Amino acid sequence: MNVDPSKVALLLVDLQNDFLARPALTPSADALCQRATTLLRAARRHALPIAHAHTVTRADGADRMPHWQRRGVMECVEGTRGVLPPAALAPVDGELVLRKRFFSAFGDPRLDPWLREHGVRRLIVAGVYLHGCVRSTVLDAYERDYEVCVADDAVGTTEPLHAEITRSYLGERAASFRGVAGIIAELDGSDGMEVRGGERLPVAVIAGARRSRDSPRRFIHRNPCRTSEVLSQVPLADAAEVEAAVHAAQQTLDSWAARKPSERGDCLERWADEIEARRAQLVNLIVREVAKPRRFAEEEIGRAVAHVRIAAELARDPALQSQPVAPGVAAAQRPLGVVGLITPWNNPLAIPVGKIAPAVGFGNTVVFKPAPEASMTATAIVDSLEHVCVPPGVVNVVCGDADTVRALCGEPRVAAIAVTGSIATGRTVAALCADSMKPVQAELGGNNAAIVLRDADLDALVPGLVRGAFGFAGQRCTAIRRFVVEEAVRDRFVTLAHAAVAALHIGDPDDPATEVGPVISIEKRDRVVALIEGAVADGARLIAGGVLPHDLAHGAWLTPALLFEANPRSRVAQEETFGPVAVILPARDLDDAIAIANGVPHGLLMSVHTRDARARAHVREAAQAGIVQLGSGPLAVHPRAPFVGWKASGLGPPEHGVWDAAFYTRVQAVYSDESC
Repeated sequence: MNVDPSKVALLLVDLQNDFLARPALTPSADALCQRATTLLRAARRHALPIAHAHTVTRADGADRMPHWQRRGVMECVEGTRGVLPPAALAPVDGELVLRKRFFSAFGDPRLDPWLREHGVRRLIVAGVYLHGCVRSTVLDAYERDYEVCVADDAVGTTEPLHAEITRSYLGERAASFRGVAGIIAELDGSDGMEVRGGERLPVAVIAGARRSRDSPRRFIHRNPCRTSEVLSQVPLADAAEVEAAVHAAQQTLDSWAARKPSERGDCLERWADEIEARRAQLVNLIVREVAKPRRFAEEEIGRAVAHVRIAAELARDPALQSQPVAPGVAAAQRPLGVVGLITPWNNPLAIPVGKIAPAVGFGNTVVFKPAPEASMTATAIVDSLEHVCVPPGVVNVVCGDADTVRALCGEPRVAAIAVTGSIATGRTVAALCADSMKPVQAELGGNNAAIVLRDADLDALVPGLVRGAFGFAGQRCTAIRRFVVEEAVRDRFVTLAHAAVAALHIGDPDDPATEVGPVISIEKRDRVVALIEGAVADGARLIAGGVLPHDLAHGAWLTPALLFEANPRSRVAQEETFGPVAVILPARDLDDAIAIANGVPHGLLMSVHTRDARARAHVREAAQAGIVQLGSGPLAVHPRAPFVGWKASGLGPPEHGVWDAAFYTRVQAVYSDESC
């Protein structure tokens, strides 16, 4: 759709510090602000009319909304920092600043006449919250006959279920939804223009056939090491392609589930052999596509092969097929049916393979939606399956984005969804599956803590902990993000950590010596930089890194950032940065250290480093984490062990080993007359 910029305006709703600081904001405040800032800059570049709608209450609170008064909420008070937007989103001269008390921006009577004075027909809306003020504003704009486009990735919510209902409701009636990049492309007149370079990938692989189509709705993946180079162009699957993939999986389900478990196990063994035979090819692909340092890519191949071999073993295990529980009574395990798998880019082989193998081993068929950044590796996974006895249609791939995920979760023939991703992704998937009561297995983010007590051997310990924080630029859910250090050894730890960060090898991921490569994209690198800058502005001290290296300016590089004196309740300590950032948090004693380590929404991994057996036992009992490491050394997650997050880091049964049966099968009690 061509857009006449002279008839378009931008409206930012409630992008204020108090609203952005609320817990459980999805997407994170930093991601939301970065995208809104990008949109705002584009609007200014095109000289669009721009309005900022802010909720404002008086200092005495008398004009607060009634439900705020009932709940004792005092936010967005005039004269406070909370009422202000972040600096990057602050209004400039010539932009309209609206003051509202309730939900809709049209509550300020100046907005509608101002839009008509500027001849506006299309209104772009971004801000918070989608389920509340954004929704009310869109409906009021619709009532006034404006064409509304909601910046889909620049609206936030604290209630994902209500937000998904709102998105569906508004999308069918009052607004279109489009990402910031697409909106800017329209404004620039570049929507659908050719992007040169890169491998053109299929939009889907369904029943063994690659489906290709030209579409302006595509993901452009750039080389993280050299962002001027396009690695791939990925068309994004729509609901029709998801429906076709699910249909193919459904058509294959009965014949695949009817195979003997031993046959399915034999297929998986051959798949493991095939992955091993392609080791060099797959390592090179992972290094190139997601810039994972070669040493970590090699480890990922080994982990993927182990997952497949264990799944093959479990598929053939009679105890996991049927178990007698009493005379004439057995517990039988049956496949779920068609399973949707949603995977991230940071472990582009091991995570998908670790889901696909048990899913098909237990007799299910699969529709697999990889992260767009890892679409080339996903295609290689399908290629490897074609060389073993897994029939076409058992594993189908749809390349896509959040809209593809929504279509997959909403497909009535999909029996369950397994997802690995951020907490925001998990909340969205859980909300999408809630209405149809689909089971969800979600392995989500980690804001992991390493507790270091006064008797730890710091000289031996610290270099390994630093590598555990910054290897692969911290882009692992198991990376250490918080060093909780007993005050008695705080200064010594800071000195050693500073030296260890300086000793890390940053550079070409293809170099076997490299430990830290680039961040996956410029956008995500800039988001991490904004988080660091915000932490420093709030009083944290940057003692190492956090800068863009001059000799690597051609990519999404960032030197590992080590922060000190951050408030444990600050955003940098509370959120998963998923980048090369770690904070040192002093603790008075063991109990204080445990309280700090537990004091985040996440609960994936915690480690304790001490010679004191009683302290280790105390941490083991008190840790609010699914994975606990007692002692030093690198943590090698065992492929037979449950991979499980507590609190917001996980939902549903654990992954891997015998625990996969709890998700990929359903239990059936079978009563039989033994005399028959």
